[in-house]
Amino acid sequence: MPLAGLEAAMWYRFLLDRQGKNNQRGFTLVEMMIVVAIISIVSMLGVPNYTSWNARHQLRQASTEIQSQLSFARVSAMSRNSVVSVNVSASSGKVVLTATDASGISVVQPVTLPGGVIGVTPQPAGVTFSPLGIRSGGGTGNQLIVISNSHGLSYSVLVTPRGTVRWCPAATCT
Repeated sequence: MPLAGLEAAMWYRFLLDRQGKNNQRGFTLVEMMIVVAIISIVSMLGVPNYTSWNARHQLRQASTEIQSQLSFARVSAMSRNSVVSVNVSASSGKVVLTATDASGISVVQPVTLPGGVIGVTPQPAGVTFSPLGIRSGGGTGNQLIVISNSHGLSYSVLVTPRGTVRWCPAATCT
């Protein structure tokens, strides 16, 4: 029996050494401060990139929204066999797209563009599609709608005389 007590005492001492004061558990304050410093540096570098990315994204979203509304208005003009006009207006800090047919009935619900978009310049004002789906009015050249934001970026939506609509990430499309 004295041998069994010796084994138990040795086992107990082994466990104490393993879990004793020499082993560390958790993180030290210095390690935590280093991690916090690294995270803050990375976030300081990332925030400006995020804001410029978000501005470009909102401008791209507005451009594709205008493109899809113009394309839908063109298809509506052909399917209704009537003239459909799309007007882009900026009022009270919002840019709104409205599409109406010849009798003044709204073809689509008015669409408000994202808040980052501050200016839309249709040249000339509004786009009109004939029952054949071609653009009527606005001259023989391409009609350009320039969308801009508060960061100085500009995208364009181009409507050709035959009625096709596309957008490009520049103030002018070719």
